[in-house]
Amino acid sequence: MLLINCGVIAQEKKAKEIKNAAKAAMYLAFDQATRDRYVFPIQFFKLHKIKKVIASNTADPDNDFILEFDKNGRWIGLGNKGDNLRLKYKNNMPDEFTNRTGKMVDFKYSTDTLIVKIESRAWQYTLNGSMFLRIKCYIQDKADSSGKLTISTNQVTIRKKAGTPEVISEPANLIEQDYLPREITTYSNTNWDLPLSIYSDDLAYKGRTDIGNVSRERYYKDKEGNFVEDRTESGYTTHHVFKMKDGKPLSLTTSYKGRQLKGTPEPKPEITTYKYTYFQ
Repeated sequence: MLLINCGVIAQEKKAKEIKNAAKAAMYLAFDQATRDRYVFPIQFFKLHKIKKVIASNTADPDNDFILEFDKNGRWIGLGNKGDNLRLKYKNNMPDEFTNRTGKMVDFKYSTDTLIVKIESRAWQYTLNGSMFLRIKCYIQDKADSSGKLTISTNQVTIRKKAGTPEVISEPANLIEQDYLPREITTYSNTNWDLPLSIYSDDLAYKGRTDIGNVSRERYYKDKEGNFVEDRTESGYTTHHVFKMKDGKPLSLTTSYKGRQLKGTPEPKPEITTYKYTYFQ
């Protein structure tokens, strides 16, 4: 009986790990599709039984989008007025991005490793908690004089800070005296637990927050129950406030700080509203 129970527990643990990896891969794929375009962090929202999310921004229609899900709660499409990105799955894991021109991105998954390939570049990620963190970047260079293709790599080391949930991502063989860009990223946790901070610093500009590859991401709930995402890059801050109901955002107010010319007023906040359609 004990052996049977141990076997069942092991199977349940394995199933839970696979489910966690599938979600983490889906979130990474969504980040790949939306970074520098849209702000809608699905990992923090309750989107059960939702078929479509329709986002509208009257001040800037370029921020309009339609996000589609399947009945299993996986996002499968992201459309706007110019294009429609589709995400295909294989064995419940992201497999490829396609749009009207064809295949754009390939995903390859094995155990706790995910590889994202775009043309001659590839990024390798490893699962840490509930996040896939990048550990390698491959660039396939042109053929050398012998006719062989060369591949250059950029490797990252992931380590956990002792006694805390913090995880640090830094270049392998980090040398403080090396004044080339050396980005170090610190995650307050890797389970999407709020509050969450993701801080990136460039060792070449240690102590500076206005230059270099410096960024600050903070995710938290404010006193009114709104979900807040703050992003600061090179001294400029974008403040996103999602008004929530039942775990879903009703609207997003985006304000900008530090981008206006000296002596000019802050730009007015942008408002994005969301509508939902549901599976029956």
